[in-house]
Amino acid sequence: MEKMKDGLVTEGEEPKSTVQIVEEVLLKSVKQSTFLTNVGLQSSRNNSRKATAEVDAHVHDLEQKLERSELQAEVVQEELAAIKMKAAESEAARDKELELLHKKSQEQEEKLARLMALFGAKEV
Repeated sequence: MEKMKDGLVTEGEEPKSTVQIVEEVLLKSVKQSTFLTNVGLQSSRNNSRKATAEVDAHVHDLEQKLERSELQAEVVQEELAAIKMKAAESEAARDKELELLHKKSQEQEEKLARLMALFGAKEV
């Protein structure tokens, strides 16, 4: 068991836990009972492994769904940022146009006031 625990771990793999090492040693050194097999039932180890494999597959599926959801959230955030930027640009352009219209209006009022003064009209 010590050799297995201290053994090298290949890159990309996680080191085996103590429980996994003990299970491996017991599987190699202890004969399995054939009683359950003889009476037509599976051993609990096989059921446990099957359940573990199913859980691992389910966890993997959920992790993929989570990753997809996170990617979708990123895309939505980027789209939202682009929309906000366009809205800010539109607002700035609108404000600039409003300012120009206000200036033109003031110029028109000043011209009208001068014309009225030239012709001696009373201001309303």
